[in-house]
Amino acid sequence: MINITFEYAEKRIAKVTVEGHAGYGDSGEDIVCAGISILTISILNGLSEIVGITDLNREVKEGYTSFEIPEITDPIQRIKADALMDTFHLGIGATAAAYGDYIQMIEK
Repeated sequence: MINITFEYAEKRIAKVTVEGHAGYGDSGEDIVCAGISILTISILNGLSEIVGITDLNREVKEGYTSFEIPEITDPIQRIKADALMDTFHLGIGATAAAYGDYIQMIEK
């Protein structure tokens, strides 16, 4: 099972941890793992390349990814980060709704 934990600070997502493997299919053919991986890679790329956040305190290794959103004082950068994070959360939620036996969302 993949556990995705969203930790909040001031009603915003402050930290995300993605860990585990779905076990939906064989290694290399698991569409659930692939979907979550794509969403996770996309949010990391978006936060760094589109929003310009370079200090995500990210950790990426086999079966585990975590990252943190630092305090953002620039209002435009904050809006961009919030929009991307909300979209990421929706994507994870939709995937969890479709494959609930393989994904668990945890809100802290």
